[in-house]
Amino acid sequence: MPVTITVPDETTTGFVIAADQDPGDLSAVVRERLPGPFAAAVSMCLGTPRLVTASHRAADSPWDLSDVSGPDGEDAQRARQATRHIGVTSVLPVGDLPSGPHLARATARAIAESLCGVPVDLALNEVLPIVPFGRFEEFVLADHWIGASLPSYRDSGRCPAEDDSIDGCACVGLTTRGLRRFGLPELEITDVACPHDLAALNVLRTTAQRLLPLGRHPGEHTLPAELMLTSIDFAAYWGHRDPMWDDGPVPVRLAQVAPRRLRIRPPAAFPGTLNEWLWDELPPILHELLSCEPDQAVPT
Repeated sequence: MPVTITVPDETTTGFVIAADQDPGDLSAVVRERLPGPFAAAVSMCLGTPRLVTASHRAADSPWDLSDVSGPDGEDAQRARQATRHIGVTSVLPVGDLPSGPHLARATARAIAESLCGVPVDLALNEVLPIVPFGRFEEFVLADHWIGASLPSYRDSGRCPAEDDSIDGCACVGLTTRGLRRFGLPELEITDVACPHDLAALNVLRTTAQRLLPLGRHPGEHTLPAELMLTSIDFAAYWGHRDPMWDDGPVPVRLAQVAPRRLRIRPPAAFPGTLNEWLWDELPPILHELLSCEPDQAVPT
């Protein structure tokens, strides 16, 4: 069955810098910390709904950072213990995507750097890496925008399935947490066996990239019964222009499981289970590639 999604007229993106001092003159911070063209774009937006900043004592803050996580436990702890929160919020028409959220996040990173603070992505509830993925001026969806990552392999040792069992467990469930700021529903893939977790993650990533252009066009969009994921989609997720596999597209079905969430399923013609599909039907690179750096600029 086809799925209809609704892209709103505008979206909101938010970041918080957890620090122990007030940032002072934000215009000066932007000019000092950001590359020239980026600084000019941010300066034009500051003070408008496209880029609103606010500073609060942590005790009076509208943002709860008590459950913030991140790959660096020390940074997450610093975020939870900071005495001041500086918010960076961007409300903008979807036609400004993805450049608007990219500018807002660059601003948050610049403020964090100037204060030795910790930048937090509110959509993901996670600490942002200080060093951006790839070159600073680029937008690349792989740059920590969708909040989906591999869980602990084998369910932290609790999974009893054999290593070579295609359908031996259903431990893994992956859900994006950042697509709403691009006007899109979140995506999930569930009941995945542990040996196929990376393949499932790469299918999720490629589907997100495939849907991303729709986020620039408000209104209803009826998706085809099967969405065709191409090698170019997977390459674009990483910031590459060249195809990353040689075979044809990978068809997937999408099913609505909540008002703003879609589930990824195998194509209707596949006779087996989800895990058999992940094992048998995907290009090998989807089982192998966890991370890579972009090789060409992707315009914002």
